[in-house]
Amino acid sequence: MKHNAFTMVELIFVIVIIGVLASVAIPKLSGVTDSAKKSAEIATISAVATAIESANGEWSINEGDFTWGNRQSSSNLNSQGYPSILSKNENVFGAVLKGKNSKFNKQTDLNTSNYNATVFTGPASNPISGISFTSQSGYNNDIPNKPDKNDFWVYASYIQDSINGFNITCTQCNQQTVYSGDFVLIDVNETDTTLPTISCTP
Repeated sequence: MKHNAFTMVELIFVIVIIGVLASVAIPKLSGVTDSAKKSAEIATISAVATAIESANGEWSINEGDFTWGNRQSSSNLNSQGYPSILSKNENVFGAVLKGKNSKFNKQTDLNTSNYNATVFTGPASNPISGISFTSQSGYNNDIPNKPDKNDFWVYASYIQDSINGFNITCTQCNQQTVYSGDFVLIDVNETDTTLPTISCTP
């Protein structure tokens, strides 16, 4: 009686081929996931920034009460015509966008009599599950102005000095000047994923 079956050598050969294919495919899939996180974060922040500017534009020309964003009253805008709070119904950007933004987190508020700002992270800049960076001599090789897991976003809702703005500085990041209504990425040039100490100066 003749049996048709794989020999041990053939099975080992097939397993080796599957292993080689997996070692090539897995990094590519990881890159696709990272690109999706980055694109989703940038698209969401762009939509939020557009909604903020739209509310400010309406405020600057409207003399009466009006609604902006996600059914928000004009009374929720500050003295410079920008929303102080972007959240609504436990949704981080619920005041300006419909739908859930559960992958975004509010990290901290930076409030003084001279300025009000809020720090956010998203799916790409999340310090735990965000996009990893390649380290080289203690610095990251990320693309400038693209989020990774040690970067963060700052929304400046109110800056008293509307001409000069204020400067954001932190450990291992370039100083950046922001003005009322700005929603900017702070690109941290190191591999530490803890939120750095942020200093704001006139």
